[in-house]
Amino acid sequence: MEENPRAAAQIDEVVETELTRFWLDRDERLLLACPPIRAHVGAFIGGRRLVPYVPTRELPSRCDRPRRWPLPVEDLPVEDWVDDPTLGHWVHADHDGQDAVLCADHLAASQGMARVVVTDRRIAVLCPTKYLTDEPVTDENVFTTLEEMEPHRLAGLDTPFLGRSVPPRRVIEFTFADGSRLYSYDIHATLKVRRAMERAHAWR
Repeated sequence: MEENPRAAAQIDEVVETELTRFWLDRDERLLLACPPIRAHVGAFIGGRRLVPYVPTRELPSRCDRPRRWPLPVEDLPVEDWVDDPTLGHWVHADHDGQDAVLCADHLAASQGMARVVVTDRRIAVLCPTKYLTDEPVTDENVFTTLEEMEPHRLAGLDTPFLGRSVPPRRVIEFTFADGSRLYSYDIHATLKVRRAMERAHAWR
């Protein structure tokens, strides 16, 4: 996770430029793009704490390279997950078929190379194709879309403070219409969500 505001801003610019050039459809408008977060995913699904979260379904984003990251703190309270630097995302859901879990599956399976993107037409999880195949990559397939949903399935975006750090950390909260929630740590969470709202309003 990038903790330096200047470096994070540069990464944000690169992410938006690449998506605009290589992934967006004609006339599709980018609202919010998360950077890749090289960290574990945590989850609280159906009353069970799953840290680090490991998807149970077979996924095209599964990366079998051994992780060299430290493991998350054992028994860290669910509400304090953002205070553990080994965790970059967290998911709350009643069962593993909900939308937040479908997204989190790829974030975990890709070992941090997948990212969430919101446009005026869809919510998607995508990954640079070079991490998924040994085949040549061209300008036509720089990114592979791993999960895609209609925009109405995202009920809201927010930037709550979580954890007990001083100062507290803000995260991006994706609330889905089915009641599940996905959280992603981002040092510029407030800026990105505000920008997404302004873009959505301007393009109506």
